This record gives sequence, structure tokens and C-alpha cells, in this order.
Amino acid sequence: MRQNHTKHVRLPIRFCDDSIELEYGGRIPVAEGQVAELIVEESAILDHDLLINLRKREVIQALPQGTELRVQLAVKEFEAVSREKQRYLCDWKSWTTDIIPFGIKHWSSGQVRFFPLQLGAATARQARDPDQKVGGLWMIIEGRRVKALQSSQFDLPECISDNPATSLNHAFTLLSEAYEPWRISHTGSVYDRMFYKGSGKHWFPLSTLRDYELAQHDQEIALRLWDAFLERMSKPKAR
Repeated sequence: MRQNHTKHVRLPIRFCDDSIELEYGGRIPVAEGQVAELIVEESAILDHDLLINLRKREVIQALPQGTELRVQLAVKEFEAVSREKQRYLCDWKSWTTDIIPFGIKHWSSGQVRFFPLQLGAATARQARDPDQKVGGLWMIIEGRRVKALQSSQFDLPECISDNPATSLNHAFTLLSEAYEPWRISHTGSVYDRMFYKGSGKHWFPLSTLRDYELAQHDQEIALRLWDAFLERMSKPKAR
């Protein structure tokens, strides 16, 4: 289930006479069908409707309160991990087939184990936010990027923490400290190390959910721009 990560290259480009050329000169030597992002100053965008849509802030509930997540951990023969902590791990014998192929992106020398988490009640911050108010996992999207990933709190066993974890990153750090004491750093990508269950039997990394929501966001931008175009075309032209 090991995945090869694709390397990317940055190409400097320049607009010249309504065409795009390589900054070094000549056409861009890239295969057909490639998708890329163009980073420009906002003042350079001539389409006002496009700029408004790219600036638009979207707050999306990606997962509801009560959803179970599973956190991937790497234990080394339970080195310095008490038996009390061990019993809270999933007895998940079928994870190699339940997790989508290539769903696990990070491996270590430790044995893979999983800890179940449940999205609990809204945090005090969420309860004050008029766009959220209730628990769950929320994505704040701006400019085709997830600017923030906000979750409700997670209740953890007392042997791990006396207080609830108030974010995905906080929960991962506490669990890594408890089950991966051999690590120098207890940070990690929650997009790759936390999994949710889809509509079928398979579990997916949160990166899949992020990519899906961004794709939906892009479709909504395209539809809004198309509607704006049709509205402009329907207006009578001044003589």
C-alpha cells in the first residue's frame, strides 16, 4: 500500500501578446492535459466577477458531530506505552482491506495501530461562530485553498489527557505523545494520518475529503461565473 509521491517543478512564465511563454524563452514544454495554478497579483485580474468569487469565503460542514475518525499511529512493540493505554486502541484486523488502496501515505518502522476518535460537541469558539454553531468538522475555504480545518472537541481517556482535545492537531499531538514516545516531534499531517468512513465499507484519509470539497467549490465558482456571463449577455446593449 506504499504510495510514490509525484515531484513537482515550478516553471516561470510570462504573458506576452495574449499568449503565455516560458520566462526563459519559447513555448511551455509541458505535455497535453496538465493542470497548473497561476499565481498573480490580485490587481492583475481583469475579470471582476472572477476576483469576487476567488475571494469568497466558504464555511462547509464536511463531517457532522458524532462521526468516528481513526488515527494512524506507529508503535514500537509498545515501548513505554502502558497496558491501560494499549486497551484503547482499535482491534482492527481488516484495516489493510478497509482503507482504500494507497490510503496510507506515511510508514515508519513501528507497527501500525489505530485510535478511534469521535467528533464531539462544539468548542466554545465554534459555538460563537454564526457560520458553525454546532459540532463537527468544518472547512473554511478561501481562494481555492482550505484556510482552516476546525473540528469540535474530542474526549480522550484520562490516561492520555485530563482535558478534551480542542482540534485535530491537538488530538494528534496528544495521541502521538502517548503512543509514539520514541518520536522527537509529535506533529503530523492530520490529512494523511486521520481517516473517516465513506458511504461504503472503505475508510479514506481526510485529504480525500479536502480534495472533494475543493472540487465542489471549484464547480460552484464555475457555475456562478457562467450565470454572471449569461446575465451580461441577456442585457440589451447600449446604442
